Amino acid sequence: MPGTIPAARQHLIDDIAKLARRTRGAPLPLPAFVQAYYRGVGEEDLQARDSAAFAASAAGTLRFGAVRPAGEPRVRVFNPQLQRDGWESPHTIVEVVTEDMPFLVDSLAVVLGDSRLPIQLMIHPVLRIARDRRGKLLSMEEHDSALGTMESWQHVAVPRIGDPARHEALSQNILRMLEDVRLAVSDWPAIRQRALDIARDVNAGVPAIPRREEKEAVEFIEWLADNHFTFLGYREYKLERTRSFDRLVPVPRSGLGLLRTGDGRPQPKPTVLTGELQRKAREVALLIVTKANSVSTVHRATYLDYVGIKTFDQGGRVVGERRFIGLFTSSTYSTSPREIPLLRHKVQRVVDHIGVSPTSHDGKSLMHVLETYPRDELFQSTVPELVRTTRGIVNLYERQRVRLFARRDPYQRFFSCLLYVPRDRYNT
Repeated sequence: MPGTIPAARQHLIDDIAKLARRTRGAPLPLPAFVQAYYRGVGEEDLQARDSAAFAASAAGTLRFGAVRPAGEPRVRVFNPQLQRDGWESPHTIVEVVTEDMPFLVDSLAVVLGDSRLPIQLMIHPVLRIARDRRGKLLSMEEHDSALGTMESWQHVAVPRIGDPARHEALSQNILRMLEDVRLAVSDWPAIRQRALDIARDVNAGVPAIPRREEKEAVEFIEWLADNHFTFLGYREYKLERTRSFDRLVPVPRSGLGLLRTGDGRPQPKPTVLTGELQRKAREVALLIVTKANSVSTVHRATYLDYVGIKTFDQGGRVVGERRFIGLFTSSTYSTSPREIPLLRHKVQRVVDHIGVSPTSHDGKSLMHVLETYPRDELFQSTVPELVRTTRGIVNLYERQRVRLFARRDPYQRFFSCLLYVPRDRYNT
């Protein structure tokens, strides 16, 4: 395995491996497994249990992962018992063995966080494992070997759960999360390709949409596909109109990733639109950038970002929507808005509307506000909303007082609140 680890850590792992030599019946040579399994664990964590407990724990984990048919994750939640497991702990242990995929560690932390189970210890090596057709473990290979499959072996200690029913509920939640991760990761190339195809379609021209807006939408969609957006789901919708209400109807078999249907996943229902929602759906605007009303089960426990591209008939009427859900990547939140398609023009329109020179005192204050403004708010706010709020924030620089700025989501699902407090009014 490439790289080195601190000598103090290696000494602790060697002590565990020596004790592991006494174990019989393991599907692999246990000392070699111990060396790979504990390699990434910090010295402080390796001192949290005695070496014999770590050796017995590794042996139990290895037996647990000894058989795993391809495509089937293994999950167990248990309280170690000395007579049964060879070690004991004041914690409940969560173990997962599955194919390695992006987001696994973060997503498991999300599930545990939702269950209010702070992580006391996490071990999560990625091992190259060779198995037979039935999933029986044959060997552990070097990382650069052509044999075997990269697998994620996760072992997490959380506060003790005494109720076996909660063990089972947590196991089921983890299995659902693993399925979401699998769908999102396996469908990611297809979802990204949908985005690029849509950008090409928009670039060819959209009825009733000005060319400048088309061009900005194309550049924004291509920017998303250039590793600035983690695509987690996609689905298409048709807009059905009636005299009293409209319906946004999912297109069958158009879902990908988290929005895929079938195989026990829920079938989406049409959304009835009336009043302001009906007006927003019919509005001749190409892009929708907002928050979904569901929290991501993959990668980060935050409300999903939602990017919609409306579709139009030849008469310029809105007839549907192509919807992406996912998460903006971390680079989005550190990049200047003047370098992000869609935001750069919005920022310039705010500056032009307020009418200050960029080199003046007020102009510099305004640009500072816009550069540090929450990116989600920049994407979702209209220019009039931004003008009102940024002007109020600039005024706060001269008046040290508490101020609340509230914005209602145009789809009437949530309020967004920015609270400004003078620095001398609070501490850590």
